[in-house]
Amino acid sequence: MRPPTRRELTVALALLLVAAPIWAPPLDVTGPDYRYEVAELSAEPDGDLAVDLPRGSYVADVRGIDCVDRSFDFPRRCLYDGGAIDGNVTGVNPAIVAVSGPSAGDELTRRAAADEYVVLGDAVYRRSATYVSANDSVGMVVELGVERVDAATALEDVARDRQYVSDAARRAIREGTITTDEPVADANAVLAVDDGYYVVYRDGRPTTISEQPGVERALEALSVAAGAALLLRRR
Repeated sequence: MRPPTRRELTVALALLLVAAPIWAPPLDVTGPDYRYEVAELSAEPDGDLAVDLPRGSYVADVRGIDCVDRSFDFPRRCLYDGGAIDGNVTGVNPAIVAVSGPSAGDELTRRAAADEYVVLGDAVYRRSATYVSANDSVGMVVELGVERVDAATALEDVARDRQYVSDAARRAIREGTITTDEPVADANAVLAVDDGYYVVYRDGRPTTISEQPGVERALEALSVAAGAALLLRRR
């Protein structure tokens, strides 16, 4: 087979440039890219939670299990949970002075609860919130507490089964890290895959230039013009 001539190569390049509005948009030259890493969660023999993270990384949020973040910016709510290790803590909301009954009060406290489990140190606790009373002088009074549970119990309770794990999350777990054009829908959820528990979380480091559709359209227009010029020149 003979090699292509210079004319044929020029025509091929010109056609490629003219077709830029067709093949360029899927490349997503500008716009956000999302880089995700994976942490493996497991239960230690003593019931504590182990979090296996890539070196120099940390996961700031795990759905269903609060306060996993080990950064210095420790959430204030975690300190309140820590205060309840040795006994219940009384919480008051002066804005609520009456409820229709104890069951309504318990429903309010249930809705106000964040993640059901919380990590204090390496130990996992189940949060509790019990309605006490509501009156004009104090407001609604609730007892907040925590109860130690095995990490395996918490992981099994909050984990999303493999059949509900997205393809992107499964690929991240398989490869260790991925970069996508779209956010991973089940990021930060505990995912049960291959007899293990994983969390796919977003790496905060920027990976691409910001989205600039005007620049993309201008580059496409320049490509079409250059391709047309080459075709006309060849003719």
